[in-house]
Amino acid sequence: MKHTDYRDYSVDELTRDDYFRHWVIDHNRQSEAFWLEWLDQNPDCADKVQLARAFLQALAEKDTALAPSELGQIVANILQAGQPTLVPLWRRAAFRLAASVLLLLGLGFIAFRYVSRQTDPLGASLAELSPALASASIETVNTTSRPQTIRLQDSSTVLLYPKAMLRYSKQIAPDRREVYLSGKAFFSITKNPKKPFWVFTDQISTQVLGTSFLVNSTASDAKVEVRTGRVSVYMRTDVRRDRLAGKNESAGMVLTPNQQVAFSSIDKRLVKSIVEQPVTLHESPSNDYIFDETPISQVFELLERNYGLTFIYDAPSLKECYLTANLANESLFDKLNLICKITRSSYELVDGQIVIHSQGCDNK
Repeated sequence: MKHTDYRDYSVDELTRDDYFRHWVIDHNRQSEAFWLEWLDQNPDCADKVQLARAFLQALAEKDTALAPSELGQIVANILQAGQPTLVPLWRRAAFRLAASVLLLLGLGFIAFRYVSRQTDPLGASLAELSPALASASIETVNTTSRPQTIRLQDSSTVLLYPKAMLRYSKQIAPDRREVYLSGKAFFSITKNPKKPFWVFTDQISTQVLGTSFLVNSTASDAKVEVRTGRVSVYMRTDVRRDRLAGKNESAGMVLTPNQQVAFSSIDKRLVKSIVEQPVTLHESPSNDYIFDETPISQVFELLERNYGLTFIYDAPSLKECYLTANLANESLFDKLNLICKITRSSYELVDGQIVIHSQGCDNK
C-alpha cells in the first residue's frame, strides 16, 4: 500500500511517479484499485489526476519509442512551457507530436470538466455507473412552480418537483432501468424483478423492484423516504467501486414503508430512521383505534400492521398493561405518546424501529 501524500503532488510529479504510471500506462490492477479509492477520498484532486492521466496516455499511445525517463522529461518541459528548458526539445519530432496532441487534450479536458460538473458534480464520471445515461439519454428540468409528472417507457411515473432535474435513457437496458436525479422527486415504479430500477444522485444510489418512494437530493445531502414496497440504498461511491471492479453491488441499507435514510455529509455515511409523518399503508375502519381494556400487545400488533413498522418491546413486562382510549384521529407519534403516558412507558426510534421501554403496569 502506498503511503505517499499525493495531495501535494503537482501534475508533473504525478506523471513521474512510478505507481501512477503503473496504473495509467501498465494498467496494473493493484495500482488501479489504489488510485480509484484515493480519488473517492480526494474528489477535489480529480482534475489534477485526470490531466496527468491525459498527458501520459497521449504520449504512450503515440509510441514515441522514448525511455521512461526521457518521456517524463518531455512532459515536464511541456508543463513548464515558456521556460528556457523547453528550447532544446523544439526540434524533436516526439515533442512536436506530444505538444499538438496535448493542445487538443487541453481543449477537450476543459469541455470534459464543464460537462462532468453539470451532470456529475461529485467528479466521479456518470459513465462509470451508467453508460446509457451518459450518452443516449433525455434530460428534463422542471422550470415551473408546480410538480410535473413524467411517464417513463416502462410505465413508471416520476413526480418531478420545481427546479429538479431528471435524466433517463432513451432505450431501456436489458437488465436494469436507471435514472439520474438532482433535486426532489416522487417515484412510482412498475414492478419488474428482472429489471431493477436505479436512481442515482450525487451522494447515494437507490435500487428498487417495484415501489413508491421520495428522493430529495442536493450537491451535499440526500434523503430517501419509502411509501410502499422495499428499496436498497447505497453510498454512490460503493456502487461505482463495485461496477468498476465488475462485481455485483454489495448489500445496501434496506428500507420498508415509513422508513427513511439520509446521507450525512459530516460523517459520510447513511443514517436510517422513521419518516417525520408516518402514514397508514391501507384504509382501516376508525373504530379499529377505539380500545376498551385491550391488551397493549394487541395495540402494538395493530400499529405494526397498519404502519409497516417494527415495534420492539418486552412482552412479559407489559402483559398486565391494558389500554382504554380513542386514538382514531391521532397521528402515529401522538398515538405513541398517549399509549406511553397511560402505561407509564417511553419509546425511542432506533434504526428505523420503535423501541418501547416499560417497567410494567400496576393495575391493582
